[in-house]
Amino acid sequence: MTSHNVPTAEESVLRSLIERWGRETPERVYATFDDGSELNYGNLLRLARKTGYALQSLGVKQGETVLVWLPNGYECLRAWFGINMIGAVYVPINTAYRGGILQHVVGNAGAKVAIVHASLLQRLGEIDKRDLRTVVIIDGEPTPIAGLDILPASALDSTAEESPSIERPIAPWDTQSIIYTSGTTGPSKGVLSSYAHLYAMARGISADLDGTPFLGATDTFMVNLPLFHVGGTAPSYAMLINGGSVAMVDRFDTGSFWSTVAKTRTTMVILLGVMASFLMKRSDTGEEKNRSSTSP
Repeated sequence: MTSHNVPTAEESVLRSLIERWGRETPERVYATFDDGSELNYGNLLRLARKTGYALQSLGVKQGETVLVWLPNGYECLRAWFGINMIGAVYVPINTAYRGGILQHVVGNAGAKVAIVHASLLQRLGEIDKRDLRTVVIIDGEPTPIAGLDILPASALDSTAEESPSIERPIAPWDTQSIIYTSGTTGPSKGVLSSYAHLYAMARGISADLDGTPFLGATDTFMVNLPLFHVGGTAPSYAMLINGGSVAMVDRFDTGSFWSTVAKTRTTMVILLGVMASFLMKRSDTGEEKNRSSTSP
């Protein structure tokens, strides 16, 4: 029968999970990226620690929100894991947002610090930024915006080697993230997700109804849905729970899908209905699929 017990911190809290895998399986790969680079669990732990310390130096405290406005990739994972490492709340923003909907999310989240891709920065200059005061720029040079302290990506670096100190242990029921809805029936609603909630969603896509995992340390979950959506967040967490790997791709692409499956040895993926239809319509899908499934 399915258990309805709240998971323990060791089972569900990100800080506990990356400390475990970073200690037990430091050489195992957690993530591969579009450029072929890899991030193993040992380096993931070090990266989360350094980023967490840097965020604390910017004034971020446990329980506070931090905005993350980045595409899928290394920097987005780094920001997310560094935020949760210090018990702060990860708030990803849809990279298509601008104008009124962006202003609503920025104001509603109440964050003082944001981590933003350089290509999106100027959109912040067009809105009321409410509590936002500090912005760290990724993949570009800082450019001035009135009312904001714009910092280079190096602001997320530190020399820390140990896990950052926090006021209290992070509990499974603490808020891990706030993910905003699409806003089709009104302003986007911020969905508060605890670690226990994310754990339940992640287990739902990686274990049978009796709780037996069907994904493990030898599996790779392709993440081709955005990390500002549960479709990207839950698979990433599912593999963190199970000590497995993710193949982090920028977006779903019909033409390169099967070659990416083969290259990354993907064993699991979430496809929205239209994605499956696009793949089925490809005349060469069968050949590529067979070659992918037999890759070593």
